[in-house]
Amino acid sequence: NEQEQSGLNDTIIVNEQTPMQPYTTTNSNFQWREALRPSLIIAKVFQGLSSLRGSPPELWKAYILKFLDSYSYFSLSIIFTLFLSNDFGFSDVNAGTIYGAWGALITIYGLVVGIVVDNLGVAKSLQIGFALQLLARVGMFWTTSSTVLLFHVFFTLPLGGCLGIPVLTTGIRRYTNDAARGFAFGLFYVVMNVAALLSGPVVDMLTIWYKGENNNHSSEEEENKNNGQSDVWSLTSYRAILLTGIVANVVACIITFTVREIKVDTPVGTMPDSPGRITTFRPAGGTFRQIVKETCVSKSFRRFLVVCLITLNVRMIFRHLDATLPKYMIREFGEDVPKGTIYSINPALIIILVPIVTAATTNVDPLVMIHYGSYVSAASVFFLVISTSIWSCISFVTVLSIGEAIWSPRLYDYTMSVCKEGREGTYMALSSAPLFLAKLPVGFLSGVLLQKYCPIEGERHSQQMWLIIGLLTAASPVMLTMMWNYVSQRGDDEDSSRHRGVVYSELPRPKINAV
Repeated sequence: NEQEQSGLNDTIIVNEQTPMQPYTTTNSNFQWREALRPSLIIAKVFQGLSSLRGSPPELWKAYILKFLDSYSYFSLSIIFTLFLSNDFGFSDVNAGTIYGAWGALITIYGLVVGIVVDNLGVAKSLQIGFALQLLARVGMFWTTSSTVLLFHVFFTLPLGGCLGIPVLTTGIRRYTNDAARGFAFGLFYVVMNVAALLSGPVVDMLTIWYKGENNNHSSEEEENKNNGQSDVWSLTSYRAILLTGIVANVVACIITFTVREIKVDTPVGTMPDSPGRITTFRPAGGTFRQIVKETCVSKSFRRFLVVCLITLNVRMIFRHLDATLPKYMIREFGEDVPKGTIYSINPALIIILVPIVTAATTNVDPLVMIHYGSYVSAASVFFLVISTSIWSCISFVTVLSIGEAIWSPRLYDYTMSVCKEGREGTYMALSSAPLFLAKLPVGFLSGVLLQKYCPIEGERHSQQMWLIIGLLTAASPVMLTMMWNYVSQRGDDEDSSRHRGVVYSELPRPKINAV
């Protein structure tokens, strides 16, 4: 029965007229030992999968689109700077700067486009977004001009990108009922990591086995490349990888035209795990000023923004995983260090752990999971402080991945739980502003720390470098604990699933009606 499935000793009905009070991270009603029992975890994974039964086709289309979009993104990001340098002659510094600008522009455009998404709706936004990305990838694949390339890198590709992941996240919310939503977001995160895990071997195959014409350039062609211009087009290994992304993008574009503008509606008074009814969703609309004002005056949005700011440091550890760890390993252990294999531990563990963790903790409030998980992720860095060795690198990635499996998928869930329906695009756009402000400084910090503490030649003090990174990362969970009484409040303005009968184990007892 529902009482046994939720893992609670009794069932309560929240009085919607009573504002929710801050919840705590401990509750006698939630038995962690019982929840982590292997047989119960397996049962809950199957229960989570069965909760998605009866979901509209749009949910599964969203998962397919997520996979295709993530593969196109990761396969490009792995070889992006190599493509710029090898095929267009950009220097290491210029290629790195262009790569950083591409990521930052996705966020900048998202600030503006988020409000457009609220007016267009999910279906039209996905159609426009994937069409723009297809245009960009085809242009980058065929062009030999750096001007055309940079136009796509700085305009069409990031503009299309900001209409992808945020919009799909909104779609997951609308295509699931209250009880299935936590598991649905966890599965959404798994799909992304399956694509990340696939992109690595594809890149290796096309760069190791298929050489293309990477090394068959005349001196005149090399000079043209150094000027950012090449008159001769050839199917290099990097263009071949771009081509695989184009194929995935074409399939995604076709799928977007079958997506309907719908939502799963769970009427008030019904059980949260009821299938709900599928209704047509009409975007709320509104002017730029009206939408921004409406969002910013919300108390729940201000608390949400504080959480985004506090968790910046722990989210930035993943940039160090990409930018700092590979160079650190090469300089400390040599060129033959298995950096790719060690890096692949992350998506592999995410694929295994996320369904288990989300199923086992589906009744735990998302913010509580963010709180616990951020401590685990922050602790991972200190393995590299203790020792400069391969095992410490493996331990770092392993513990980081465990923490990520605990908190990162639930960040999607938390974001959607505090958003007012029809304003998801604006919430995600405004909340991403702090992330943009942190992207460039983290890239700069990585370079400074490597240059000072882990240079190519000379004496190294890598453990001090990781101590600095670790202390900066640890600031996030510590600040979240200090601000807990504020960020954990729940007010009347929140369009949360809690107000429709979902009972989280980490909530204290508000005033209740009799069962």
